[in-house]
Amino acid sequence: MTRIAILVCVTTAVALGAPASLQAQFPPDSFTNLEVLPRDIHPDTLVRMMAGFTRALGVRCTHCHVGEEGQPLETYDFAADDKAPKLKARVMIEMLGRINGQHLASLENRADPPVRVECVTCHRGVREPRQLQQILLGAHSVAGLDSAVAIYRDLRQRYHGRAAYDFGEVALADVAAAVAARGHLQDAERLHALNIEMNPSSNFAKNQHLGVALRLAFAQGGASAGRARYTELKTAYPANFFQEQLLNQVGYALLGSGSADAAVATFELNVELYPTSANVYDSLGEGLAAAGDIEGAIRNYERSLRLEPNNTNAVERLKSLRNRI
Repeated sequence: MTRIAILVCVTTAVALGAPASLQAQFPPDSFTNLEVLPRDIHPDTLVRMMAGFTRALGVRCTHCHVGEEGQPLETYDFAADDKAPKLKARVMIEMLGRINGQHLASLENRADPPVRVECVTCHRGVREPRQLQQILLGAHSVAGLDSAVAIYRDLRQRYHGRAAYDFGEVALADVAAAVAARGHLQDAERLHALNIEMNPSSNFAKNQHLGVALRLAFAQGGASAGRARYTELKTAYPANFFQEQLLNQVGYALLGSGSADAAVATFELNVELYPTSANVYDSLGEGLAAAGDIEGAIRNYERSLRLEPNNTNAVERLKSLRNRI
């Protein structure tokens, strides 16, 4: 089978030639069952179009056409409409025609030469134009973390260095954040750890891992586990990661997830580390109030006010809390 012959058939949204039983050559001199392309399209033009489909979707002739993989193309029934991908491809060709010929053409001040949308614009060499994040989150929803990680590693091995998927530091961080938002904090921490494994020089990946790792330690092991994890990570990650806002953000994330006791433990560590900050006492006061310790909350809001008399949040919270005693 020649290279040109292979390119002609892949992913086509048209049928070319007569049925296999009548076909004497490939490619034929004329085409049948053309519905969205000109009936008098030149064979060379069709060959180039099919070559573009080949690269755009990364599939072979049998994806759209009736035939047996590895057999001569003369045996294929290109005119048949038996396969759904062929029917979908016709719709996609019509869609591209409208985008390029109507929608983009109506814009003012277009670039020269004008930008055109093509199959590869979305597909990037894969059949389904899904982002890596969508694929991994779908796998996690259906079969859990191990499945998502296995799919990531497989896709990375097959497509790394190509345009199909973004294997940079942001993609896995996005997936981990979404998994954490679903309540799977341990899975999120493992995904962040995988991100560091794949992008070992990325401070972004390490910083994203840091917050979730601390949340997990405080949520699962309480104050002692959280403090130990903080000390461990502080020796491994850049010093500038460890600022007042780190534990404040971790504490509020725990508070938002309903883990008030873990949030209080986090805020208490922050108070020890930054005893002259009005903000850390304000945060601890909020955590204690959520945990039901009204008197402790009042004490910490008062400390915050002593350090920052203009802390209007502390003033309002103190009024509310004192009314509850």
